[in-house]
Amino acid sequence: MRAHPRVTGISHMEAAAMPGYGVLPSIRVRDLSAALEFYTQRLGFEIVRGGPGDDNVSIRRGDASLMLETVADFYSPGYNAAIRSRLEGNSATTLYIEAEDLDALHEAAVAARVAIPDPLAQREWGQREFTVEDPEGNWLTFWKGLA
Repeated sequence: MRAHPRVTGISHMEAAAMPGYGVLPSIRVRDLSAALEFYTQRLGFEIVRGGPGDDNVSIRRGDASLMLETVADFYSPGYNAAIRSRLEGNSATTLYIEAEDLDALHEAAVAARVAIPDPLAQREWGQREFTVEDPEGNWLTFWKGLA
């Protein structure tokens, strides 16, 4: 079993290596156009696949990839209904995204008037971070280690 990277000094990418597996978080939104504007224009993500006319778009900023997805009938009827019902409230889930350019990203988010429910701060666990809220109420915490 590997120790946490902060303990061993290995990078997060080495610690997270799981050959054959990848993670692509999907953020479900009611308004894909507003979500694309927020993520690309305010946070600096780039579109990798799809676009404003699609129901499903992949975006990336550095090594962080996300999928933005509207409510559509992609899945089974029960799962589609569950997705629709969950869009009625905000989630307490936060996506943590490592950001090498944390200070520049924070300055850009402030300048773009992005909602920042948790301001840039140093944490006792050895990193600096801040949290933004997208137009749908989803949280993304951008962080950088102090070492």
